[in-house]
Amino acid sequence: MRKLLMFIFLYVLTFSCDNNETVIVVNSDDEDKYLELMKLKLDDAYNNLLDSKLSTENEYKEVLKSWGSFHQQVGEIVKEHKFDWGVKDSLILVMNKVYFNKKGKVAYYLFKVKNESVSKSKKVEYEKLLLENISKIKIDLKRENKFSQCGKSKYLNI
Repeated sequence: MRKLLMFIFLYVLTFSCDNNETVIVVNSDDEDKYLELMKLKLDDAYNNLLDSKLSTENEYKEVLKSWGSFHQQVGEIVKEHKFDWGVKDSLILVMNKVYFNKKGKVAYYLFKVKNESVSKSKKVEYEKLLLENISKIKIDLKRENKFSQCGKSKYLNI
């Protein structure tokens, strides 16, 4: 049964983003999903946004502004849904790697919540929240090729 579920997950990963309708969100703490995502070798297919072949030095400020705006949009999703992290930490640190299509829409969103006090169930809730809402936002950049960017976000835990 587990192999069948992993096959289905891999199938969805492989074919769903070609039509730009489905977004894959993966919590890197979920080893099975994470390993399946790594098998896709996305870094070979998506150029790093900060690569000089993709973004010129003159565009750097625009890239930073767009990346920051993207994370503000993610933060608004968290805030709008009154997401409760279930901890007393004042800040929640999330590392992420986002893979975008040429138009700036999210194709894959990989994340890791760094606060050790956040429970596994809350991380799963966060993954579900992202999965349900991430297709509504995009980065304000377009490129000739698919691109990716990684970084960290800090969310106020109110």
